[in-house]
Amino acid sequence: MFICPIELARAKDFCRTWHYSDVFPPHCIVNLSCSDKKGLAGVSLWGWGTRPKHTIKKLFPSLNTGDYWELARLCLRDDCPHNSESVFLSACVSWMRGNHPERKLLFTWADGIRGKPGYIYQASGWLYGGHIITEIYLTEQGEPVHPRLLITRYGTRAKSLWTKLGLRKVRGKQFRYVRFLCGHAERKRLLRESPIKWTLAYPKKNDLVWWIDAGEGSRETRNPPRIERSGQFRHPALAKQQRLWTE
Repeated sequence: MFICPIELARAKDFCRTWHYSDVFPPHCIVNLSCSDKKGLAGVSLWGWGTRPKHTIKKLFPSLNTGDYWELARLCLRDDCPHNSESVFLSACVSWMRGNHPERKLLFTWADGIRGKPGYIYQASGWLYGGHIITEIYLTEQGEPVHPRLLITRYGTRAKSLWTKLGLRKVRGKQFRYVRFLCGHAERKRLLRESPIKWTLAYPKKNDLVWWIDAGEGSRETRNPPRIERSGQFRHPALAKQQRLWTE
């Protein structure tokens, strides 16, 4: 598969068409694409999340932000052949090795809240590093609301706020994955120092679980909540109205 860099604006437009989320992390630095006979077939956005140094220090204490890239988005057209995502991802790893030899590893999360254990990373031989429990909030229409948005807009994410706004709090798993770009000796050193246990014992669909709180206490479920794309809650005009509701 042939891949090449792509302008961030064009990559984001592609994601808005084909990806389930139209909200992007703040630092998309290296953006790659693949094409087929129909044109642009897929994009991947690499950079860092909101706390890049904090992220890498928790995984590998001796490393810093210049030692890794985090995968922010991997998106292909729906009509691409089966396994295209894992093939594209493997091609991206090869491209990174050739073009960013200073990077020691690639890191990403699989979004268990959206029902994704990380099958494409498993098919590409990434190492699994356990999970964390994270949370989002959902409107009645299934629109996801990130906790940071509540804090930015209202200064709090207290239960008294999100229940007044008619939101549900959903907690679920996020799964860690890493792919080393460095040599064997450096990889062994990093695995020894990491407080995370990295394995090939991958999570599956049965490992997904959610805790949903609509204001009356949390209930556990194995049925994924309905999550739609971002919509009215993020709209600036509605934001002013929502602030009035909470005053």
